[in-house]
Amino acid sequence: MKHLIIGLGVCLGLAACNKPSDADCRKAITNMQALLGTSKLNEGGIESEVRSCKGGSSKEAVACAIKAATLEELRACDFMKVPAKK
Repeated sequence: MKHLIIGLGVCLGLAACNKPSDADCRKAITNMQALLGTSKLNEGGIESEVRSCKGGSSKEAVACAIKAATLEELRACDFMKVPAKK
């Protein structure tokens, strides 16, 4: 039983290790909004998006979204839902 509890703790700890920081989520979301042309639409803040990012994105996906210079590059990242090209 003790080994099961330790193993579960390690698994949960490792899963949490791949979660992005608040600051990185803000950078990624700000970049995504700039690429989508929606940065002026959400002047009330992006904190709900930051919480979603931290809960549902990996460090790798957020780093990819921060570096994306085009919508195509952003779509290639596994970062939140990016609208499909029409």
